[in-house]
Amino acid sequence: MSHQILGTLEQKIMDVIWAADHPLKPAEVLSSLGDKYAYTTIMTELKRMTDKKILKRQLVGKAYVYKPAEDKNKFIKDNLSSIYDTLVGSYKDLAISQFVDVVKSNKKDLELLKSYLKDHS
Repeated sequence: MSHQILGTLEQKIMDVIWAADHPLKPAEVLSSLGDKYAYTTIMTELKRMTDKKILKRQLVGKAYVYKPAEDKNKFIKDNLSSIYDTLVGSYKDLAISQFVDVVKSNKKDLELLKSYLKDHS
């Protein structure tokens, strides 16, 4: 069972695109990834991510440039909200207790949860 919002290559691409201060051409994405992939692989993945509405693309001259459809925080928040809604809706107490057990196992995470609950109660 996958626990990722994005696939491995999608995540790498999004990290590059979110960090950029301008829309990127496929060659720029490829270069930022260290040329570990074929150019056609990156072009195909960018097109798929555009079809999934993760990216937006615009034709500039003869080449497409790509930018995020949403900023990183909004994207993650929206996707995590959907995951949590599904888990809690389907598994109720078990989903919540398992979440708390996972958070309890890390002191920093537990303190973060306590602080969040204090600030948002």
